[in-house]
Amino acid sequence: MTIAKSHALVFQSKLLLLNVANHSYRRTRARKDLKRVEHFRSELHRAEAALRRTGPGELASENSDFWLQIYADLIDCAAASLCRMRFAMSSREATDRFETATDVQMLEELIAQWTSRMQLIRQSTADGGHHKV
Repeated sequence: MTIAKSHALVFQSKLLLLNVANHSYRRTRARKDLKRVEHFRSELHRAEAALRRTGPGELASENSDFWLQIYADLIDCAAASLCRMRFAMSSREATDRFETATDVQMLEELIAQWTSRMQLIRQSTADGGHHKV
């Protein structure tokens, strides 16, 4: 259980770091910021691959409560980031507000996906079936 959760948390962290790097690059267009974006994008792909490679035996031992908690943690973290981003938008220049609004939209879409997955897990559990994450 801890291996799968660790992979999910690493993925979450890499996603947030990539978001910050993207925002910085869009603001500065500096080569060093572009390199950071490329680095974190690569790290995100590695973290996603590690999460997907979590062995079937490890995932089989996970119950729906575990995955519901993972998605709840991801949603809580993203929602907190959304609050901070929305609060900071009012004090930014128009171009920065547009970029931040794009990031807000991306996080909102992720939250919607995670919420949908939670609903599928709950439905599968209620039906007595097994949910593939």
